[in-house]
Amino acid sequence: MKLGIITPPEVKSLDYAKSLGLEFIEMDCNCPWMGGPNDSPYSNAGMLLSMADAFNEGTERTGVAVGAAGRWASHVIDSEGKIIESEFDEVKRLIEFCHKTHAGVYCVSVNYVKELSYYKNITAAINYLNKVVAEAGKDLDVAIVNCCMGDHYIRTPEQWKLVLDEVPGLGIKYDPSHSFVHGGVNGAYIEEGLGWGDRFKYVHVKGVVQGSKQDEPKMWKYLDWAHDFPGLMDRMRPEIEEDGKYYDNPPAGLDVINWRAFMAILYKHHYDGMLSIEPHSSTWRGELGEKGVKFTIDYIRSLMI
Repeated sequence: MKLGIITPPEVKSLDYAKSLGLEFIEMDCNCPWMGGPNDSPYSNAGMLLSMADAFNEGTERTGVAVGAAGRWASHVIDSEGKIIESEFDEVKRLIEFCHKTHAGVYCVSVNYVKELSYYKNITAAINYLNKVVAEAGKDLDVAIVNCCMGDHYIRTPEQWKLVLDEVPGLGIKYDPSHSFVHGGVNGAYIEEGLGWGDRFKYVHVKGVVQGSKQDEPKMWKYLDWAHDFPGLMDRMRPEIEEDGKYYDNPPAGLDVINWRAFMAILYKHHYDGMLSIEPHSSTWRGELGEKGVKFTIDYIRSLMI
């Protein structure tokens, strides 16, 4: 396996990863409210694509690869079940970026459309995902994420058993912390890893601590509303802060996930891909955050045989 980290979409991120002794970086180009203004490579795929040569030069200089890129939290299916072409164009640009930088994995999601039936949603998702896999071609793996951002819903075995076999070449980007959304305070990662680990094409490393009162989908819905109605965030802040008491994403190894067992599951399925550290906590910032990243690197490496 290879160990890397999610970073800002900047060439200097390669130097940062090298300083930590990591082998690759992952960059995610999400919709504007997730990643920043639309005139930056945080959310504008065309801008990130224009930087491909610079990233290649950085890889040659540092020895650190661009391992993966992704885009989720944005809606790509409209109220009639059709593909939103402007958003698909962003996906195509990111896939081209992956090809140019020799990245190994593209991470994808699909939004649920409340105006459509569950059957029509699944059908629309299969249609879209087949187009993404075709666009990626044979040299780039496509992995569907298992988080709930952006109304993404193909994230549990209930949906995987309907979709994966209908989209040849599609695998799973698995993050055990996300299984706590539907698996409760103990998560569902052991069961899901044992049953579906042979379909994992990419793995995120992120810790979690969660109380019984936590409701992550509701938190993401709050952010959706705040984006749609500027100024609403201040009114919702007390509720967000109250819910935030019962959830955090500390460094892997300082959380409740049994990483030893999860790594054993990966080895059981002969997983030999990338492990991408995802710093994702309002607590672990600044100097404490850097200490947390270094702790996770040492801890996860101790489990890599």
